[in-house]
Amino acid sequence: MSNGQNLHTRAAMIATSKATIVEAPDWHPIRTFVEKAQNKPVGRLVSRKSKRAMPWEGFGERHLMMISEADSAVERFLAQPHRLEIRVGTGRRRLDYFPDLMRRMADGTIEIVEVKKSKDEIDADPDYAFKIAMAEKVYEAVGWTFRIVVADDEIDIDPLLPNALRIFADKFAFIGTRERLAMEETFEAKGELAYAEAVETIAGAGGYQADRARKVLHAFFCTRSAGIDITKKITRDSAVTKPDRRGRR
Repeated sequence: MSNGQNLHTRAAMIATSKATIVEAPDWHPIRTFVEKAQNKPVGRLVSRKSKRAMPWEGFGERHLMMISEADSAVERFLAQPHRLEIRVGTGRRRLDYFPDLMRRMADGTIEIVEVKKSKDEIDADPDYAFKIAMAEKVYEAVGWTFRIVVADDEIDIDPLLPNALRIFADKFAFIGTRERLAMEETFEAKGELAYAEAVETIAGAGGYQADRARKVLHAFFCTRSAGIDITKKITRDSAVTKPDRRGRR
């Protein structure tokens, strides 16, 4: 069965425009690949947090996905999450918009993110700027947050990106039952613990060397079994916490 046959739709009305959000089922990207365009790098990223392989176009998108994997404030994320079809006015003109990323946040909000190398990418194309403005109105109407993120200013920055890269690299480290129980008991007793103590707790429970225990702790972050503030430099004393969990969609 084709991807198109698998789609389901959800409609929203805004002002003089009719908008339809077309999604693939079961939290899958609506487009499973991106074509090479304007010499941008493209590829696929596998997320443990979202349990999906997703396409990316440009290092800004790729890096934001890695940040989303490492950030405990993000419950789940999806690249190419839907096609937004906007019919403008009373005519037949239709605008199609594919957002770069959808993020379901720990506070329950849905965030739609458009990643750009610079703001000039939008300002240089009036038609694209109009489409983005219309898309923002649609997302506001359905209660979603819409953000344009400039990679150089908000993604490719220190220490955010280096933290995310280190954590993301260890996302598939094996988390055993003993390590999980040891961390749960420590959280219950203390509420939070220092990064170095978390590494020691995992090492003691699993009988690991510190290097392996550190990788397991990073996998805890990617699965939201533990959390750390990745916007700040991670040190031995950085606070490791247990993220809140809500019911799944």
